[in-house]
This record gives sequence, C-alpha cells and structure tokens, in this order.
Amino acid sequence: MLRRLAVFTGGCDLEAAEAVCAGAEGADVLDVLGALVDKSLVVSAPEESGMRFRLLETVAEYAGERLDEAGERAAVERAHLTYYRELARTTDPALRGPRQTLTLALFEREHDNLRAALRTALAAGAEQEVLCLVHSLSWFWQLRNHQQDSRAWSAAASAFGPDPFGPDAPPAEPFPGRCHDVPPPWTGERLREARRGVRLYALAAQGGSGATALEREAEVRARLGGIVAAYRPGLPQTCRQPGTVWFFARLMTGALTGLDETLALLVAACRADGDPWDLAFALLMRARLAGDGPEEAAEALALFEEARDAWGIAESLAARGEAYERAGRLAEAAADFGRAAAAAGDAGARSQVPVFTARLAAVRLRLRPGDTEAERLLAHAAEEAAQWGAEAAGSGRLLLAQHYAHTGRTGLAQEQLGRAEQEFGDHTPAMFWGLVGGMRAWADCLDGSYDRALDRLARAVDDLETLAHLVAPYLLVAQFATGAWALGGRGRSGDARAGARLLGAYDAHAGGGRGGGFRPYTPQTDTLIRRRAEAVLRAALAPEAYDAEYAAGAALPVGEGAGLLRRTAVPGAARGARMRGGGADTRMASAGTHPQKHGGDGMNAEPDEMSRGDVPTPDRLLHSGSEGEFTAEDLVLASGRDVTPETLAWAERRMAEKGRASLDELLP
Repeated sequence: MLRRLAVFTGGCDLEAAEAVCAGAEGADVLDVLGALVDKSLVVSAPEESGMRFRLLETVAEYAGERLDEAGERAAVERAHLTYYRELARTTDPALRGPRQTLTLALFEREHDNLRAALRTALAAGAEQEVLCLVHSLSWFWQLRNHQQDSRAWSAAASAFGPDPFGPDAPPAEPFPGRCHDVPPPWTGERLREARRGVRLYALAAQGGSGATALEREAEVRARLGGIVAAYRPGLPQTCRQPGTVWFFARLMTGALTGLDETLALLVAACRADGDPWDLAFALLMRARLAGDGPEEAAEALALFEEARDAWGIAESLAARGEAYERAGRLAEAAADFGRAAAAAGDAGARSQVPVFTARLAAVRLRLRPGDTEAERLLAHAAEEAAQWGAEAAGSGRLLLAQHYAHTGRTGLAQEQLGRAEQEFGDHTPAMFWGLVGGMRAWADCLDGSYDRALDRLARAVDDLETLAHLVAPYLLVAQFATGAWALGGRGRSGDARAGARLLGAYDAHAGGGRGGGFRPYTPQTDTLIRRRAEAVLRAALAPEAYDAEYAAGAALPVGEGAGLLRRTAVPGAARGARMRGGGADTRMASAGTHPQKHGGDGMNAEPDEMSRGDVPTPDRLLHSGSEGEFTAEDLVLASGRDVTPETLAWAERRMAEKGRASLDELLP
C-alpha cells in the first residue's frame, strides 16, 4: 500500500486510494491507511470533501523506490491514469451547472494528479487517453485561467495521429454530443472529431500568439483553410466548443465579411442545432464582441440562470452592464457590474472579479464625479487585475487612464497606458498595441502635443489594419476622430481640410455603437473626442469648406480613411517597427517624436511647444483659459454634450455663476 501511494501527486482522497492502491489482493485500504497514519508514514488532514492523505517527501522517495523494485510502477500508474481520466471525464459536465463551484474546487484540488495522469499517458504514447483528458479538462483550464496547461497539453495531444485537417483528411460528418461522453477506446467519427478538437483547442489556446501568427504567416492562414474545408453548415459539433472555432476560421480566411456576420451565423446555428448552454455561450460572445442593446446579454443571462451556471451568470451580467453603459443607462449598468463582480467571486472566477469591479467603479465615477472612494476602488481593481495577465490588466488600466485624462491628470493617464504596454507579452497581437497607442494619442491631444499624437496614430493605424480590420473595425475607425482633432489642433496648411474628411469618415463608419468589448473608449470619451474634433475644425474652416470636406470624407471606405490619416499624420517622420515586449513605448522612432521621461515613457513630459507651431491654433484658442472670450456653445462643447437649447441654458447659468472658471475647470 505504501509504495503504491507514491504515484499520487499532492495527495489523494480515500476513493482514489481504493481505486489505485487496493491491488489484486483487495486490501482494506481504509484500515491500512489508518495504520500508516498511526506510524507517521502517511499524513492525513480533513477537508470539506473528507480526509486527504499524502506522503511526506522523504517517505514518498522511499516508497517510489520500493514501487520500482516490486515491478509495479507501470500497472499502478495505469490504474492512476484510468481513475483520474474518468474523474475528469465524468465530472466535466458539472462545470456548466449548479455544481460548478464545487467542481472547480475538486479540479483545483486534483490538478496535480490530473497533470500526472497526462504525463503518464503521454509517456506511454496512449493517444486516446491524452485526447480524452484534454477534452475533459479544457473548460476547467479556461475557467481558471490555466493558459499554460491549455497550450502545452493541447499541443502535445495534437502531435498524435494523422492530421485531421490535412489535404487528404475526410470531411467531418455530423457528430452529436461531446467526444468524451463515453470513455476510450474510440473509433470512427468520434476519434476523428477528438483529433480535430484538440487541434482547435491548440489554436484557440495560442491566444495572442495565434493572432500574431495570422497577421504574419501564410502557413497559419493555410492551416485555417483546412479547418474551413473540414466542416460545413448544419453540423452539430460546430455549435459547441471547440467546434465554434470553425466560424472564426471562416472570418479570418475571408469567407465571412465581418464579426457581426460571424457571430450572427453562430447564434443561428446554436438555435437550430445546439443545446441551451451552447446557445447561451454563443449569445454571450455576440453580446460581448459585437453587442448593441442589452437584449442578447439578457437572453444569455436567462439561459445561464436556468442552467444555474455561476460563471455564465456573471459574464452575462457584465455584458448587459456594458450595453446599458453604452446607452447611458448608468444606474442599471452599475447594478449589473456590481452583481457580476459578486457572482464571479461566488463562481471562483478570480481573474474576472477585478475586471468587473473596475467597470463598476468607472460607472460610479460617471454617476458621481469626484467620488474619491470610487476612484480608489478603480485604482485598486486595475492593480489587482494585473496579476491575471495582460488582457485583464489592460481592461482596468484603460478605464483608469480614461478617468485620469478626463480629470486633467494626463501624466497619470499616460503612466497607466505605459504600464499596460509593459504588461503585453512578446506575442500580444498588434491590434492591442494599436488600441493603447490610439489612446495615448488622445491623451497627447489633451496636452496639446499634436505632432506626437499624429505620429502615434500613424503607427496605431499600421497596427490595426490587419486583424482589427476583420474582427473589430471600430478600433481602426476610432482613430479617425482623434486624428481629426489632432490635425485641427496642429493647424498646418491643409490639416483642417484633411481633419474634416477624417471626421466625416468617422461618422460614416462608427455605426450605431456596435462593437461590444472591442470598443476602446467609454461613451464619455467617444463623445469628448468627437466634439473637440468638430469644434477645432469648424473654428479653422469656413462653413461651406467644412461641409464639403466632411461630405467627401463620409464617402471614403475605411481603408482609404486609414491611408489619409497615415499620409497626413507626420509627413516625413521616421516610423519603425516596435520591439515587442520591450517597455512603455519600445518602437524605434524619429528623435524628438517621443521625448523620454520616467523610464522611457516619454508621455509625462511637458508638451513640446515646437509641436504646436508658432501661431495660435483653433484648439489652443479653445484652451485659452483666462484669455479671450468664449460662448455658451464653447462651454457645451468642452463638456462633451450636444448643443441643444437645454444645454445652452445650462451653460449660460454656469457662466453667470462662475465666469471664466466655468470653462477652465472643464479643460485639461
């Protein structure tokens, strides 16, 4: 008994010990364990699920040697593999229902043993055991952010067997259910689908690495073509993970026109052939990635509540909160973000709690500007999110940066954006560099550093024109409004006309607010940028000139708008490739474009007066502070509001109460 316990990693419970250690002699495992505990050879400790037994390190080494001497290691490791494969296989469905939290705790408790089972299967060349374990553990790895496990084991499983996406591979046939609904051995379509599945998991697990490779490598795009060819519409396995990757492979290879179409087709397929949980997951993806109103998130929430899936409830609440926030329904958004953070905590989704908390704090700050407690909560959540990787950290830092910028603290905003870049990995897609670079340019505009803003925008466009153009075109379009503001503010010959064209292109392609989680700015920031851009351009151009250029821009396709921004940004400036993963802003750029300060950030430096030109620009006149006259309309535009009779009356009251301070306090 003692020597057989050596195969466990991290201990075991009584059921596992009985399954693995009883042997052919059928020993009474509980009695023997009790005797070993009495002799201090086995340590026992109570847990919520019962007693757990483990060997001390020195005893484990001794027991392992005795196991080898007895010639039993292969048989005992096989029994250990079989037990934990079945534990994972039969328990995985509980991750999508009311026992989710308890099941997550079980998987975490047994994770070392599950990894040991995978190592045993891999060493033995037992392909189907590896396939079964990877399929059974993939959702657990996703829920608990075990990205390294997901990448490593799905890649290892993909190395077995014939390539199911190769040129000679047979196309997929309808396969209802999940591959691991029954234990191995598998044959026929079940085995082929299991092989396809681990390769799809491997592709999805690459995350930024896969997206970056798609931008650069023809081989990867050809691989996606094999995935597209393997499946066809109407197959039930494409409604479930990992088969849903097929829809995104079609998008990446150009078979579908955009993310909206991709997600609409996925939702329709799940309505036709998926189960309620699959439909809920598809609706959640659509709400988060291409959402408009709260309806899809609300439908997903209802389905997850019916399934009593705590993770799905938390994510759906957050998605609905985002939709409410975009619609200006801030009290409802705050309520949903608060419930989402609580539900994520209950579900053990530790990486999401600070992300949802940051969203809650940001909305509270919009509801109650100057709320110091909400600001502290946002700053704390942004720091806490950083421990869960670049995606979670970026969500919090971008919200905090926008808050700092809106309250006149652009140096702190740039510091947060620089830290977000520092947390990017070597394989972070260029799309995310472009998102942060565009936000840095907005902060530059607030500082009046227009040359620097335009240089950043030109590089952001370079970063965003590949993958973002497919999956999140609004990320590219958002740069047009910032570029229009920067051009109007810089005030060189022809800048204002180009800026008006960019603003026309922005309004033509920004759409009705779709774009979900891929929208870089809060609605408050979107409104501010748009209004400031129009104000400086109208101040620089005669009305008929502005209208003509704006109309011409509205007719531009997105690609031509991007080209216009790139050409007019910083003529003659040297722009080089970013050295990935190298710090706050690690591109090689022309001297003077990025003055270095505070560890290479260059964004906390005082605005470069030479970049503003020697003559007053329209934007500088709008920032005139205590010099010059201003109107009620100026005050409304500076506040980011629409010019209406009501807002003009509001502005006039503020001017009467505070004089010039009413404008100064709104300007950075």
